Amino acid sequence: MTNNMEALIKQRVAAYFISGDNNCAMTVLRVLAEVFDTPVAQPVIDAAQCMPGAGGVEHLCGLVSGVLMFVGVWGGQQGLHRQKLRPLTVNLSQAIQERFGSLMCRDLRPAEGCGPLAVAFLTFVIPYLESRLNV
Repeated sequence: MTNNMEALIKQRVAAYFISGDNNCAMTVLRVLAEVFDTPVAQPVIDAAQCMPGAGGVEHLCGLVSGVLMFVGVWGGQQGLHRQKLRPLTVNLSQAIQERFGSLMCRDLRPAEGCGPLAVAFLTFVIPYLESRLNV
């Protein structure tokens, strides 16, 4: 990952999550849409408002929800059926669990807030997806 990409991730997380009114899932969707030049319709962003992890339910982390939603949007735009996307999402979820130790918000959310975690997460998943989405 280049320094330019890391700087972009930090800037976009600051704009969307820290300064903006976006939760983790919405932030991940917006950043990945920009990085992969893949439009994400506003109703999809709206749906991400209610992803687990948001609102303190502490289930599946919104960062994970957001990246899985993005893969679904990207795959749909490529004409791929969920059976083709399933191996990617299974492997991605396993890679996230190995790297971060959990997929659960209650385990991942740092006391100081999720901004730095969102940067680390996107810094991990962007190269992962670049190597697997054939973009």
